[in-house]
Amino acid sequence: MRARFGHGAHFVVCNLGVPNSFSCITIFSVRKSLSLQPIPSKSNSLSSGEVDVDPLQALVHLEEQQATHPFWENRLFLACKAGALRLEDFRYIFSQYYLYSKNFTRYLAALLANLEDDLLRARITENLWEESGGIDIEKRHAQIFRRFLQEGLGIDDLASIEYADFSRYFVREYLDFILHGHPMEAAAFLSLGTEGIVARMYGIFVEGLLKAGVPQEQLAFFRIHMECDDAHAFTLQQVMLSFAGERSWHSRCLDAVERALSLRARFFENLYDAVQMRRVRSVLEKMQARKSLALDAERGGFLHRGSAQGTQLYSNVIEKLNIEFSVDRLPFQAEVLDPRMVHIPPGKCNEHHRHAHETVFFVVQGTGYVLIDYTPQEVGPGDIVFAPRWCMHQTQNTGEEEMVLLAITDFGLTGKGFLGDYEKTARMKRAATAQDAPRSIFDGAIKRASTAPRGE
Repeated sequence: MRARFGHGAHFVVCNLGVPNSFSCITIFSVRKSLSLQPIPSKSNSLSSGEVDVDPLQALVHLEEQQATHPFWENRLFLACKAGALRLEDFRYIFSQYYLYSKNFTRYLAALLANLEDDLLRARITENLWEESGGIDIEKRHAQIFRRFLQEGLGIDDLASIEYADFSRYFVREYLDFILHGHPMEAAAFLSLGTEGIVARMYGIFVEGLLKAGVPQEQLAFFRIHMECDDAHAFTLQQVMLSFAGERSWHSRCLDAVERALSLRARFFENLYDAVQMRRVRSVLEKMQARKSLALDAERGGFLHRGSAQGTQLYSNVIEKLNIEFSVDRLPFQAEVLDPRMVHIPPGKCNEHHRHAHETVFFVVQGTGYVLIDYTPQEVGPGDIVFAPRWCMHQTQNTGEEEMVLLAITDFGLTGKGFLGDYEKTARMKRAATAQDAPRSIFDGAIKRASTAPRGE
């Protein structure tokens, strides 16, 4: 039977024929204008004590808690949205996710085995049938995911994937909760805590994959699930709601959804940490190996003559902001240090910027100011200035000759370990359309410091 309730909300009411059970009401969409009484709760988290609530109100509350759970702010999602992950990062992420994906039918089978009612088992069997590809087993979802790994990410030998301990823990805990828990809790775990988040979650993954250069046509696995998993979640919600007459139904379902989202959040946070560690692992391993890297350097790669030119790294001219400068990279085969020469014409500045790497500036030639977090340091030949990680800084040449600085950074390490668009954080991409803040900040800071004695 279909029914439409007021205030623009659409529901489906279906009697599953389960003795002594609530007639299942599943919400397809609930608009914000729907007037409902708040659900009593002992905390703001997905964990509340025993409460006596209407199942319809409880379901609305469950969906609200799922949609606003801290899970959605995990660092892996933030990196996807920012375009901070590379193709090799996704190779690792989804090779680990493969263990979860290929075991998904086991989760449904575990719930199926614990359901006493044959009609409920029939509903779950339909989901299981679709996950398994129906009459064409080559279209089973696990196989489609394998093709994504092989063709989309270039992982040829799936059998050689080494699963991290945290990946095995995630899959084991997922299966154990469903297999050993009450089917009511397992249904909540799999509906609102799993299938019900797929469209939004996979949309985030697709965004990150496209930014990493994976072709749209290789993302069929995600598209299929974004389209069909709402229907799967609907079926599992029917099972969950069939137990609405059970004691503490609402709070137990809340706890089950919390458990599913927290397990996945931990898994994704572990993946983020692992991706970051993998980026710098080679450097750390060479540190521990105690092998001289001079053996790997080209002959003559240990000295740079002052008269020699480096490799141009970056330059910018913005008349409006009095910016004009260039940066050359010195040709040393360093792994962590990244020395550079900065050239600033008379009366000009470089950009007011910040970045993940630390920098030590040695003034080779010229006079001026180096602004460190809005505090100007007056400098001349032979002076050394330290710019800490992420501090705002800028250099101004106040002399009549070109200002030259040797900038020694640890970009070789931070460039690998920082997950994000390094250039976007470090360079003034939109300075030409920005307000003239850098110059006014510099001039004001210098004026305030003009009466102070120069530090020794």
